[in-house]
Amino acid sequence: MLENLELLEKKTAYAVNKLIAINSISYCYVELPIDRHCALFGRNNLGKTSLLNALKLHLFPEISFNDCKGKFAFKSSKGELYSSEDSYSYYFPSDSSFLILEAENIHGPFCLILFKSNSSFGYQRLALPCAYDEIRGQFWDIDNTEINNGLGSPVADLGIPKILALYQQYKAAGAVILKTKKDIKDKLFSHSPLQRAKGRYCLVPLKEGGMERELSAFRQLMNFTFEIAKTDTKGLTDTFATIIESGKINTQDKLHQDLQVIMDDYNELRQSQDKLKAIANYRDDFSQLQTMHQRRNEQRQAFAATFAAYDVCLRNTETECRRLVGQLEPEVDRLYASQQRLGQQDIELQKQHSELGGQLKTLNKDSQQLKLAVEQFENIHNQYPEASLIELRKLLQDREEALKQKIDHLQDNQQAIAALSAKVGVQKSKNAERSRKKQALEQYQQLLVSQLDEHSAAVLSNLNRQFAELIVDVDGRQRETIERFADLFSIEANGLNFLGAAFGSEPVKSPQQFKEQLQGELVQLDQALLQLDREILELQKIASASGDAQQQQLQQAEQERIKIHEQLLIVNGIESTRQQQQARTVEIEELENARGQLEKDRERIQVELEQNRSEHAAGKEKLLALHKRLKEATALIQRLQSLKPPEANTAEFKSVDSVTAADLSELEGERAKLVKLKEGLDENINIFVQCGHFHLPVEIAYSSYSDEQQEAILVALNNTFVALPHQLETLQSRVIEHNKMTGAKISELTGNRSHIRAFINKVNKQFEHYPVSNLQDIRVEIELDPRFEELIDELEQTNLNTTDIHDDALYQRLNAFCEDFFTGVRDNRILEMGKIIKNVKYSYRKAHRDQREDKDQSTGTNALINCTLLTILLGDLLAQDSKLTLPVIFDEFTALDEYNQRTAIKAAGEHGFALFCASPTDTAEVVSVVDYYIHLDDFHVNTLYDASGERDVVFHHFQERLYQETERPA
Repeated sequence: MLENLELLEKKTAYAVNKLIAINSISYCYVELPIDRHCALFGRNNLGKTSLLNALKLHLFPEISFNDCKGKFAFKSSKGELYSSEDSYSYYFPSDSSFLILEAENIHGPFCLILFKSNSSFGYQRLALPCAYDEIRGQFWDIDNTEINNGLGSPVADLGIPKILALYQQYKAAGAVILKTKKDIKDKLFSHSPLQRAKGRYCLVPLKEGGMERELSAFRQLMNFTFEIAKTDTKGLTDTFATIIESGKINTQDKLHQDLQVIMDDYNELRQSQDKLKAIANYRDDFSQLQTMHQRRNEQRQAFAATFAAYDVCLRNTETECRRLVGQLEPEVDRLYASQQRLGQQDIELQKQHSELGGQLKTLNKDSQQLKLAVEQFENIHNQYPEASLIELRKLLQDREEALKQKIDHLQDNQQAIAALSAKVGVQKSKNAERSRKKQALEQYQQLLVSQLDEHSAAVLSNLNRQFAELIVDVDGRQRETIERFADLFSIEANGLNFLGAAFGSEPVKSPQQFKEQLQGELVQLDQALLQLDREILELQKIASASGDAQQQQLQQAEQERIKIHEQLLIVNGIESTRQQQQARTVEIEELENARGQLEKDRERIQVELEQNRSEHAAGKEKLLALHKRLKEATALIQRLQSLKPPEANTAEFKSVDSVTAADLSELEGERAKLVKLKEGLDENINIFVQCGHFHLPVEIAYSSYSDEQQEAILVALNNTFVALPHQLETLQSRVIEHNKMTGAKISELTGNRSHIRAFINKVNKQFEHYPVSNLQDIRVEIELDPRFEELIDELEQTNLNTTDIHDDALYQRLNAFCEDFFTGVRDNRILEMGKIIKNVKYSYRKAHRDQREDKDQSTGTNALINCTLLTILLGDLLAQDSKLTLPVIFDEFTALDEYNQRTAIKAAGEHGFALFCASPTDTAEVVSVVDYYIHLDDFHVNTLYDASGERDVVFHHFQERLYQETERPA
């Protein structure tokens, strides 16, 4: 039970003393006491109310302006909520913007400094264990009266580093930076009067140390302090809804119970009941399905056994055929390769034999031609039997040359005449030479060389041939001189040497040799002269012959020349011809021998080839038969594999000796029967799948199911029907339990109205301790939504003690109520008090009257009632041994008459609140009623923190007031 004000005065005091704004809102530096009544005057948008609104930033456990509208509800003069960005830039326009709160509790004064952080729209708190007087010099130089009309001056290096320096300075004394919501809750809302370390910075001593429901209620009460004088019940309604909502967790009524739980349970039970009934209707169908499945399994086993037997037989046949093929095929390949090799050898031998025949034919032809050439040579040689080969060649050459000249002479008469003349000249020269040589032989003793010694004769003859034919008579002295000269030469094997040096390279001939040579030359001259005689005679005939005779001679000469030329060729090549003839004879003999050997080899090869062909044909025929058998077996296996059942590898079977195509045709017929049976089974399964009443391992119906799926479905269906009796019993038990829970839940819901009434009675009970003006028996009255009232009345008349599921209409009413009055997501829906409570108002009895009234009172009276209510509600949140002094805001204060102004001041003071009113202009009534007032427009400065000049108001340390003459300061 809440105590009266006298008792509250004895409790542990918690108070907020000052608000300080540095380079924030519209202020360069403002230091405002908030522990006393005060009036703020200044033009609109100067930030009067905003400065007091900054108190929310200190008191609420927040660290950012995100969702600013929901957290702080900063409003414009038109009631519009400010955005996060606008509010943040307004309170913290730079890193040198700070909001400071000086507060006090049982452990002494302390300061909370708010400053910007690096997070989005974020700020942090520095808690210092000292009064603001100790640190004022860090933010404003109040002693510098030379500028800003004596209001002081900015300090150097104002910024976050200075805050961090203060933290280091006071860290040992317990300074702390509060960065998280948990840190704020632990430090600012824990009432610990006996534990200094824990309670040093306690600002609001909540009963449970800052539980979320407490903070929601406190947040609403703080917003209510800004509407303390309003007669509009909207704010009061929201406040009560939040207070009841935050307090319901602590009650046994559990207003937060989610009716969706019983709705879901009802829907589940109804569905379960319908489902179990539907399942029971399928018992006979399931029995038929089991019978069909069993029949199919039996036929499948028989089919699988037959398949396995056929498969083993065919595979054994295939394996044996492959084995035999593997053995025979290499032998057939070997025979074929041997056949090819022998055939190739035969072809090669035949080819060689043919080539040798061609070669022999060519060689025999060459041999005959060579033999003919030898015979022609012998005929030619017989014409000159005494001539050697060289001489014979020379004779033919000379004869050919003579014929060529004759032809030339016959073709050109003048040339013949010239040749005749030349021949005659040669004849004369030859005759002279012959005479000389004949004389030398005849007078050999008169030759010079005959008169000399043999050495000298040899030397002179070899020096010049003419010395050997010179006839001269020399005396003794001349002979001696010649011999001395000859002695200068020596005769060596390789020729003459003169004075020891070689002199010529011809062998040295003796005088006798020269004599013999001379005799031979004389014979040759005789022959040459004979020849010349014939040639001259021939030329004379040519020169004197007629044209026809010459032409006839020309043809005869040409024919003879050709004949001589051919004979010359035969003679010239006789040696080579004889060698070639001998070589051809050897070659022919060798080739004939080789050809004979080839004929023998070929006969042998043909014998082997014939034997090979016979063996290869037999092996090939056998191999073809095996391949055919293998192909048939493979084709049957492939055909059989198309019939392979899943059970083939595990089926037991009896072996068979052979498998034919007819056997497989019969097996295919059995397979068709199984397919038909499976289709029927699938159709029956789909009846269960499509009905939707069974929990099966497939979600949709298929045209065909695998064996595993069929088995799983049948197992699932069997389990379902086996469990059906137990499920029906369980359902009945659940229905009974559900009805009990539904009754309990509905009792809890109907108890909500009782709880709300009990809470209002509790509040109204406290009003008995606070008389207000001439009003008596003041009560808070709450109007509930009529739909809620009607539902509660209907539920109280409903029989909830039954073993059957309740009528669906009951749950429809509950569902509709949940949709309209519950908030949150599924499984976490809570009854929303703001929807149930439609209106909150005051009723009262005036003095000396019995009838209760609910008419609006004056603003002052209304403020007094609201202050009283705020005291009651706040006291319900705070620890029992604590009290909290807070400022309340009265925006329309200047619109009141003096009586209501004084009433409002009195109401706030009696309940421990400091009343703040704000107005653009001052009035005599306000100045006379409020103890202190401030004209903020009078304190503008030029030297400030804000370079733009927007934040130029400076105020600190004093307030204006009216006072008695006796109170005038010295």
